Amino acid sequence: MGRFRSSGSYAQRIRFIGADHYRLSWTVDRYCKGSRLRFPTTYSRDTDLAGAMRFARKWEIATPEARG
Repeated sequence: MGRFRSSGSYAQRIRFIGADHYRLSWTVDRYCKGSRLRFPTTYSRDTDLAGAMRFARKWEIATPEARG
């Protein structure tokens, strides 16, 4: 993870929140000009099973199981 180049995201998660609804979340480091501090920012998005499967495949994390 470099300071002056893009480092991507980390801490990707998939949580089941209801019937065919999943919440995806990931963290990205943000920096302010002239500061040496980093500010981790977490983003989230709600999706269906197909979107959760694509997210899991992209980031190589555990795939969610379809719940009825």
